[in-house]
Amino acid sequence: MSVSPRTPAGQWAGTVTHDGEVDDYTVTFQDDGSLVVVTQKSTGAGSWSQTDADTFAFFLREDFNTDVTQISPTGFQAAYIKIDIEARLEGDGKFTGKGKAVVHGTDDTVIYSTDAETDAHRVP
Repeated sequence: MSVSPRTPAGQWAGTVTHDGEVDDYTVTFQDDGSLVVVTQKSTGAGSWSQTDADTFAFFLREDFNTDVTQISPTGFQAAYIKIDIEARLEGDGKFTGKGKAVVHGTDDTVIYSTDAETDAHRVP
């Protein structure tokens, strides 16, 4: 009899740390492999997939809200971020992950890239 892998499907609240900053977010991983993320400054959508019994990867595009002027450390106005994270489920209600965030300007050019670390807990 095979054991099914644990899954991140469901809603999570977490933080992402990058460039000395910490941002809060909420993400919902759907059973169909899609995801939706919401922060105070942005909303995004993407996909996730199980990579092993306790690991998964997720990818998303996060668009800054129209009322937010986000300036990158390189001095350019940011329009959206593409984020790739490799994550590990830890216990029944937590995950941690590391990855890259690539910031794009209003003309779609890459204006900045940074490492990101995240941790989240399942929302009951």
